[in-house]
Amino acid sequence: MEQLFELLEEIRPDVDFRTLEGLVTGSYIDSFDIVSIINAVEDEYSIEIPVESMLPENFESAAAIMNLVDSLR
Repeated sequence: MEQLFELLEEIRPDVDFRTLEGLVTGSYIDSFDIVSIINAVEDEYSIEIPVESMLPENFESAAAIMNLVDSLR
């Protein structure tokens, strides 16, 4: 999980990914951020996130993103 936190903090250092939830619904991250997160996560974890998994709820928190990564490994 620490690896994911560091990755997310590189993309948006102003967002506290360690404690915040509702990243999308709370407007902490936008669609450009999600695209950046998808690209970084795919590269870092050597996975491909399918289009049908690119749902806002999969990016609401670092835990949700990690669950997505784990489900695709």
